[in-house]
Amino acid sequence: MTKDLWDARAREEILSKIVAGDIPSSPQARTIAEHSLEGLVTFLTSYFRYLPTWDALRYLCLSWADLLVAIRLIELGRCRRRKFRFRIHSHTVKTAFKCAALSAKLPNVDAFLTCLSALVSHLTHIVPPDNFRCRCYSVEDVIRLTKLFEETPKPKKQTIPMHLDGIRFHQYDMKVPPALTESIRSVLLDRIHGVYLKAISWMPMKDFQSLYHHGFLKAGYCYGPFNPFFNIIVNTVWYDTAFPAPGALELDMICTWILIRVESQSLDGLINLLLACISGISEHDAMIYLLKSNLELSQAIQMAGKDGYDTSSWDATAYKAAADASSHPQIEAYVHFVMESLPVVESAIRKLLSTQTLSSSKILHLSTLLSSSRSHPSKSLELTDELTKDALEMVSSYKEKFFSQQNFVRKKVEATLLNCEQTKGQYELRFICTVNESVGSKNFRDLKYPYSHVNFWASPKDKTCLTLFFAQVSNDEDSEHHWSFCQPVSNLSTNVQGYCGGVMDFEKMATGRHTLTNSRIISHGELIACPVGIFVEDYIYFDPARDAKFIRAMNKTAWEEKLNRGDEIRRIKQTAALKMDL
Repeated sequence: MTKDLWDARAREEILSKIVAGDIPSSPQARTIAEHSLEGLVTFLTSYFRYLPTWDALRYLCLSWADLLVAIRLIELGRCRRRKFRFRIHSHTVKTAFKCAALSAKLPNVDAFLTCLSALVSHLTHIVPPDNFRCRCYSVEDVIRLTKLFEETPKPKKQTIPMHLDGIRFHQYDMKVPPALTESIRSVLLDRIHGVYLKAISWMPMKDFQSLYHHGFLKAGYCYGPFNPFFNIIVNTVWYDTAFPAPGALELDMICTWILIRVESQSLDGLINLLLACISGISEHDAMIYLLKSNLELSQAIQMAGKDGYDTSSWDATAYKAAADASSHPQIEAYVHFVMESLPVVESAIRKLLSTQTLSSSKILHLSTLLSSSRSHPSKSLELTDELTKDALEMVSSYKEKFFSQQNFVRKKVEATLLNCEQTKGQYELRFICTVNESVGSKNFRDLKYPYSHVNFWASPKDKTCLTLFFAQVSNDEDSEHHWSFCQPVSNLSTNVQGYCGGVMDFEKMATGRHTLTNSRIISHGELIACPVGIFVEDYIYFDPARDAKFIRAMNKTAWEEKLNRGDEIRRIKQTAALKMDL
């Protein structure tokens, strides 16, 4: 069945459930039901990331159009951790409800949201859990409900709605359906991103800025014998110990695209390691086990074994499959490291990493423990090519561009930390994790976007503890626009949700006034989650002793660019000559 046909049938099924009961099936009832359905779908796609519309319909069908049961199904399907579960008073939920009300064409959205807050305070009185499916409301009930709306809301435990949902969930006797592969991959990449951000914060910042950013981006993958967080640190330090960077570099920033690439490669490595260890498992099921185990490989394999799969212990073949899938720069050396060198010092490393943070002395100790991996002679590439003059100029140009951008973003973030009401100069910038320079509507005069979004770690002055911040800064060299701000990620509020292109875009999408759609956002997310090509840090880390593929790619690119530039010059000369003849 095609998705369009499935959508149509699902909508009809849900509409019949919304209209069902003692209400006659009239055109008016159907119209209201259709508006309700649009609101339900919009809420789910606004609240959950990477949720396709047709998947939202699927969950609504299974839940008999019960919104909270549908939310519970999706949370279970995505193995959402407790701290990220549905909270009725969270700003994300309020935004989703507003979008739902707009798409349902409610005549007074603000009044609806106000009544919703009052409703939550009296939910157990309005919807008795013992007979929620057969309750018929009398005129007196409706009058009492109206009076409840007029009362001042009384804050209660935010979990009350989901307590009721749990009762309804069990009365429906529901089973969680299999999730879509595309959605699961996106959810896994989100979790992996969180692990990488945490790994940055655990490293001694001075050491990370001057040395370990190289190994972190080249081979700091999250697969290995430890948990994914420890694996990133161990793989990073090992690579920089065994294959140090070609030159000293001091970096304050990692660009978004190269971090996404490492995270995507890590996921490919995790999946392929499971495929090698679990006989007959599909890629989709491998991702499900990664989701259920929260990226813990040993736990994922144990789960698969309990479900009847034939499993095997990790061996060189499994590690090689992971290294191949993740495009590890030194596959043979890595396999030798994890199979021969690492087991000898594994217990000492576990003990060393069982602290809250790593000091410079501990990271040096870790490097010493891992230095035995140097005993495996890596194959040095016999380079037959060198960078051409044009390619060398291109590499130098990209390096200068990166450091220029780093200085610009750092200056903007430091100014925002100093002037923002939330921070008022109380924090010091430590490291910039990601930068999106393309925020807002593009200025057609200079083809530049007005804002950048930045994630960065900062610490209170005279303290070492780190806080992850989100910031929006102006891309204008001289101007500090009123839309610039920053706030801790753990405390995102209306200010952050109201960034340029934030809630306003969602509200326009809900009313059909935006060029963006939910499907386009998901498609774009899938595209950027698998980045390919050469990124700016690749130019910085170029190593003439090992990067033969890079040399050939750069020489070809420089040759093509020079060829295109020559064609353009000839075209301009021909056009000018033709004008003179005329």
